[in-house]
Amino acid sequence: MTATPAVSVITPTRNRARLLRETLDCVAAQTLPDWEHIVVGDGADAETAELMAERTAADPRVTFMVRQSPNAGANVCRNIGIALARADLLVFLDDDDVLAAGCLAGRVEVMRRNPDLDFAVFRAEVFEHQPGDLGRPYHRLDPADDLLRFLSLDCPWQTSGPIWRRSYIAGIGAFDEDLQSLQDLELHVRALCRRPRYLIAPTTDHYVRAQLDEARTSTRHFHDPDVIRSSEAVPGKLLAHVERAGLLSWSRRRALLGLEFGAAERWVGAGRLGEALRSWREACRRMRAPATISAGGALLLRLARLPGAQNGWPSRLLNKWKGWVRFRQEPALTPAAPGTAASR
Repeated sequence: MTATPAVSVITPTRNRARLLRETLDCVAAQTLPDWEHIVVGDGADAETAELMAERTAADPRVTFMVRQSPNAGANVCRNIGIALARADLLVFLDDDDVLAAGCLAGRVEVMRRNPDLDFAVFRAEVFEHQPGDLGRPYHRLDPADDLLRFLSLDCPWQTSGPIWRRSYIAGIGAFDEDLQSLQDLELHVRALCRRPRYLIAPTTDHYVRAQLDEARTSTRHFHDPDVIRSSEAVPGKLLAHVERAGLLSWSRRRALLGLEFGAAERWVGAGRLGEALRSWREACRRMRAPATISAGGALLLRLARLPGAQNGWPSRLLNKWKGWVRFRQEPALTPAAPGTAASR
């Protein structure tokens, strides 16, 4: 294996051999043969080790290694994959997502035709059992302020959506290994703050699995105290990125405050009102929130603890309050940041 592949596909995994098998199969079925698939295990159970031994023996384009560093997590594994990658183009494919057969060929061709691009983003569908069974777009990718959408937690694409130039990923510092949740959001905000040259392609070429897995960090994000506490660091990091880039508008600051309030809400959901109030108080200080918003948020967090609050009037009042304080903007009506993509 001496020739440099056209694209390196990097997959972090942790003891999900059944799902990983489908992800391996979709890469093996690509119409573009000139790829390498680097799978990095965040630990590996016997089933995963056996599966990967079988695949690496059958196809030299597939590489498997298990993380040896003391730091753990998907971001650590992705960065290991970046270090091992030989191609100039990178795709990060989660171990429960699936690529359409022509995905890599289409993405590589777009990047070859547009050598000025730092990355390109492709559309996704959500599926449950097999690709195409729901026919539901992951998120809309209309022309809008993509940076504001990420800050509002209305993420227009997720980890498997872009194809990156390796040099651009290296330039922004790859993945933040300190984060347990909101990892791809932080990376994409950091990337957009560098005013990249990117496009959003009209092609749907990958599928994001819709499933509730209690072991997934994205699920634990809502109830695990350790993950909630880790997520509190994210808005501050995002604020620093946007401020350094000179892109902090009123709407983006307010969206970040809404992201902070989300962490406080998750503390309430975990049954920890004291932590929720602490988190909100610190967020209001950090984001320079008006006293009326600080007091209103604290009151609504307390109301959210009432019996039946999730389906009753406290929930309706909370949603109206979020709209009134403009935690969620309308990105299509907001001036876009420099570097915002156009569809091609």
